[in-house]
Amino acid sequence: MSKQGNIKVIRHPDHHRISMDLFWTHHEKMLIIDQKIAFVGGLDLCFGRWDDEFHRLTDLGKTNDTLSDIVSEIAQERKEIDDELSIETFEQVTEKIVQNADQIQVTTCSSIESIEGQKGSRNEEQSKKSQSMMDTKTRYFIGKDYSNLYKKKMKAVEKYYQDFIDRTVVPRAPWHDGGLVVFGEVARDAARHFIQRWNIHKYEKYLNNKSYPFLLPKTYDNKEELTVENWKEFLNSEPYKIDAQCVRSIGPWSAGTRITEISIQNAYIEMINAAKYFIYIENQYFVTLTNSSKIHNQVGDALYQRVLRAHTSAEKFRVYILLPLLPGYDNANTIRATLYYTMQSITKTEKSLFKRLEAAGVPPNDYISFFGMRQYDRLMDNLVTEIVYVHSKFMIIDDRMAICGSANINDRSLLGKRDSEFCVVINDIEEEECHFDGQLVRVGKFCSSWRRKLFSMLLGTLWENKYNIEVNDPISDEFYNYFRQAARTNMLIYEEVFAPVPTNCVRRIDQIDEYMRRPKLKDVDPQNAQEKLDCIRGLVVEYPIYFLDEEDYQPRYLTPEGLAPYFVWT
Repeated sequence: MSKQGNIKVIRHPDHHRISMDLFWTHHEKMLIIDQKIAFVGGLDLCFGRWDDEFHRLTDLGKTNDTLSDIVSEIAQERKEIDDELSIETFEQVTEKIVQNADQIQVTTCSSIESIEGQKGSRNEEQSKKSQSMMDTKTRYFIGKDYSNLYKKKMKAVEKYYQDFIDRTVVPRAPWHDGGLVVFGEVARDAARHFIQRWNIHKYEKYLNNKSYPFLLPKTYDNKEELTVENWKEFLNSEPYKIDAQCVRSIGPWSAGTRITEISIQNAYIEMINAAKYFIYIENQYFVTLTNSSKIHNQVGDALYQRVLRAHTSAEKFRVYILLPLLPGYDNANTIRATLYYTMQSITKTEKSLFKRLEAAGVPPNDYISFFGMRQYDRLMDNLVTEIVYVHSKFMIIDDRMAICGSANINDRSLLGKRDSEFCVVINDIEEEECHFDGQLVRVGKFCSSWRRKLFSMLLGTLWENKYNIEVNDPISDEFYNYFRQAARTNMLIYEEVFAPVPTNCVRRIDQIDEYMRRPKLKDVDPQNAQEKLDCIRGLVVEYPIYFLDEEDYQPRYLTPEGLAPYFVWT
């Protein structure tokens, strides 16, 4: 960054210091433009995170050529058109793309389009030729972006254009994430949060360094000055009008405040309490217990109280929770440590959500269900499957309210004095009519459209709705049972064809080998296996809440994970 005088980076905290800061991080994910446009959500700017609603497992291109071969072929075609052009290496092409970034126009977010800078074309014919070559040979996931967090850690990231796993053998692990782009006053508030943090860290680390300026919030005489005039071209769609509130998890170490702010946790609890019909949660973690000496956030208790109230009042009420089927690590001990606290929160202890509901006479499955995501494909003529990793952090309530940002459902994100976090709470302004379980209700246009698209993707109706499934009503018995049955049927098919883990079929560690050794339909009868897979509906599967239920998940004491303080995992 030293070569670019207009780019400044502050690294915080200094982890070489001996302090509790060593365990915590700035976990926020935001990008702010001119203090009036803000991107907020769960998406990190790093390799392997780009994806779309198709969540592809394979990416060989339309040929088996390597990326360098593809670029060389394009360059050769250009040379035939213009003798002045020479064959360029992938690294040179990448460097030119970076240099000419100000000329690039992005056309859509939902599909990969050829992106051509003005400096890159000599004439229209040449540009069309290059477009044709890229359309037939390019890949979606270049170099390190083709990744599988369960199989292999990234290495040599400076060589970002080079593959680090064999894409002819290993399927990628798709990435499922969520985020918002907001305009106006809420974006201004997000910018002021960034300015607050920048200035305190500048004061701590670069007080006398004039090349690191203090930042000042912009002032606006009226709301019109916050308007983004070309928002239609920017979004390629009609934006929604909303009321919004920024909420945070910050404290003395992360933002220099005298008090610890837990407004994200407060927002989750208040929104859950205010829910009338349903709650939909997507999160990377679910670590929340009541009356625990180790876990302190109250999100799980809020869910328990709301479901108990619904049962007592004989209300139709649903809770859908989407989690990653396995924690995103390639280390068994790290996975065990994370699963230990997740399963304790869901069903494994008397303080867990399910056990508390059962003790109160509430059948949990009538109200609340946990799900995951899985995908399958054919790779080099072999059937393959992989977990779709859920990394999103948001909640939608009654198709009217939502909260979205960087915070996980665990103590690291919600206690304020640990990781710093930033979220946006949304209340819809624009409304439309809808029916929930036969009752006419008013829902928000943004929240309802967001939730419906997600449900359509999970059930596979986003692409083809051959069963005429409507996702407008998430609380009726018919839809709730269909959603749960689709998830269960999908999981049973995966178990028969692939015998993947995790699964409720395995309650003890000594059962894993037997389960994995049993004949897999993909090997015994590939044609029948394909026919079974053709019956899968979407990406949703049951979350295996009883996986290794009879085992103690805690990592062994003398391992690095076992020696780490418990609060690292909570």
